[in-house]
Amino acid sequence: MDREWITGECWLWCERTGVPVVWLGPVQWGGQHAPLYSCAPCLRRLETKAAHYLLTRKSSHI
Repeated sequence: MDREWITGECWLWCERTGVPVVWLGPVQWGGQHAPLYSCAPCLRRLETKAAHYLLTRKSSHI
């Protein structure tokens, strides 16, 4: 997947600013939207957690 990286603030675990981040999508809360950005290390952590969830969920339904 091609991603456009910009310099900004990571909204995930590290909360660093002034780092390369990528837009993941909108966060919806209370009828409003905010942009969700992640740096590379936090994105890898999120991808790992999502993959683990999907793999364990799939195997538990067999």
